[in-house]
Amino acid sequence: MPATARPPKPTIPYTALVGQVLLRHRGRLGLQQSELAEALNASQPAYSRIEQGDTTLSISQLRAIAHRLGMRPGEILREADSLADQLRAQGVDVTGEKGVNPAAIMIGLGILAALLASK
Repeated sequence: MPATARPPKPTIPYTALVGQVLLRHRGRLGLQQSELAEALNASQPAYSRIEQGDTTLSISQLRAIAHRLGMRPGEILREADSLADQLRAQGVDVTGEKGVNPAAIMIGLGILAALLASK
């Protein structure tokens, strides 16, 4: 009998969790990506990559974004950590690496979307 291909283990980079936290708070405040990009002296596409989890933030960038959102950097990271804990409880591997199997990331993002939709 041929072996059946198993789906990849759901995986999500931590940077994507931080990006989702930023996206949620930006939306809550009704801000555009360009407004947060301005706080970083960056372009809107560069900021978009942060929300997508494709770019790692420096501490100074995190501080500038948090300030613009009326938050502290620690609040953003605590929220990302909470999401990471919830995802791990669902069997999702939260990694510090971006170069993960794209299918595994899509599964992880789907589970993340379901968690966020339930809040």
